[in-house]
Amino acid sequence: MLLNLVKFNFRIFFRLFYDFKVEGLENIPKTGALVIACNHLSNADPPAIGAFAGLVRDSRFVAKKELFQIPLVGWFFHHCNYIPVDRARTIGDFGALKEVVASLERGESIVMFPEGTRSKNGQPQKPKSGIGFVVYKTGAPVLPVKIEGTFGMPWVRKIRVKFGHVMTLKKDESAEPKTEYKRFANQIMDAINAIHI
Repeated sequence: MLLNLVKFNFRIFFRLFYDFKVEGLENIPKTGALVIACNHLSNADPPAIGAFAGLVRDSRFVAKKELFQIPLVGWFFHHCNYIPVDRARTIGDFGALKEVVASLERGESIVMFPEGTRSKNGQPQKPKSGIGFVVYKTGAPVLPVKIEGTFGMPWVRKIRVKFGHVMTLKKDESAEPKTEYKRFANQIMDAINAIHI
């Protein structure tokens, strides 16, 4: 009930205060394991994605652990069972990645930002290997999403969100797993950047 209310309020907020348009919600599978992968321009991206994707199905978000320490925000994240990730770990937060893998194996939907952090200049960044790791381990399909216009929030006007088409990545069994993690991550980021809005 709380999550539905929050999503409803964010949908009103974006449509009331911004020239907001979302496309491709029909491309979201209603059931089964799914990784929703989006570029990351501002703190407005998660609510913009979640509020509208949530019209089809709810998802768990992977979010930096610092957000869980903010009063009310942290309580909400814990209540929604979001997954904290420690970005300071130089070789990746394997605890968080294992939780993502377990969630996907249960057939849940996970929202991840392959770049790992917000863009500092509004331009695409290189992806981290974490998203490639979870897709390699689970075989979960990936839904690329592109968001434009949130860089510089709240002093922006036009925001666009477009859900692409589900993609399934195939392993090269002869390749080293770590090489495949990076290849998968790059393929996902390329698919996001290729979405035309």
